Amino acid sequence: MKEHLLPGFFARQFRLEGKVALIMGGRGALAEAIAACLADLGCAVALASRHEQDCIAIATTIGERFQVKSTGLRCDISKEEEVEATIKATVDQLGSLDILINNAGASWWGLPEDIPLSGWRKVVDVNLTGTFLACRHAARHMIAHGGGSMINIASSGAFISYKPEDGQVVPYTTTKAAMVHLTRDLAAQWAHHGIRVNAVAPGSIETGMTETLEQGIQQKLLDGILLRRFAQPVEMVGAVALLASSAGSFITGQTYIVDGGQTIA
Repeated sequence: MKEHLLPGFFARQFRLEGKVALIMGGRGALAEAIAACLADLGCAVALASRHEQDCIAIATTIGERFQVKSTGLRCDISKEEEVEATIKATVDQLGSLDILINNAGASWWGLPEDIPLSGWRKVVDVNLTGTFLACRHAARHMIAHGGGSMINIASSGAFISYKPEDGQVVPYTTTKAAMVHLTRDLAAQWAHHGIRVNAVAPGSIETGMTETLEQGIQQKLLDGILLRRFAQPVEMVGAVALLASSAGSFITGQTYIVDGGQTIA
């Protein structure tokens, strides 16, 4: 009988025993949910951000709860030397790097005619250049070791343009849109190395940046979501699990929009 017709085959496709994942932007509710999901599937996890102690705390909890290897690291993703050091530290401490999650993000609120160049550069440096740097240095390891999976955390904002009264986040939405195309380009460049590159585009999540918005803006966002609620961080991780595992072995260059219908409302 064919293997895929036997009990347990499909469940095993999602298992990640023996794999190592690095989550850039490893602080916060979404990073913690992603780390818990991957660890629950058997994956060792490293979490990295500028807030090293937060990453260490999450990594310690995840490691103890799921009985996997874990580590927390400091990394400013906009600085190439720190990205390179983080990739090396992940491999040195956990033994490999099979899955890269680019979850680091920055935003800048303001009318485009008023945004300072420093604000624009900050968002570009983190969201776009940082993603590229992490992918590039991870790819060097993955190319040498037979491949891997990269998952860039984009945003439903990559597919939405806001009027001033609804949102003044041009640097954020622009860089997230660029991240979607970077995902496609890198997938095309590295497919022959066995590297799959995909993205997940979350809609408005109840925690994180959504919490910082004025109540009126939050309500407008809510009114534009077909499911009429904000997402919970845990609702993003199913797509990540698919793209990280053998269950998604024939998926590359794609962006999975997980937004409750926000981009079509």
